[in-house]
Amino acid sequence: MSFNEYEAFAVTVVEALQELTVEAIAKRNESIGSDRENYDAGYLSAFHRVITLIQQQADLFDIPLEKICMDTLKESDLI
Repeated sequence: MSFNEYEAFAVTVVEALQELTVEAIAKRNESIGSDRENYDAGYLSAFHRVITLIQQQADLFDIPLEKICMDTLKESDLI
């Protein structure tokens, strides 16, 4: 697959966000019942907002989520 510089940038940013989101999910899951639970849930909530915003904007621009590698994380993964 060949990308122009803007597509490459978008894919790179999305991949980095997904890695950070997966880490945030793991931290939230590990902290359930601890003093950090609320903090980690709030941190994950910020990723939820950013990921869903990107997905909504892609939809508005008729950009398939697969094209920007945004199809692997579902909203239900972020709750």
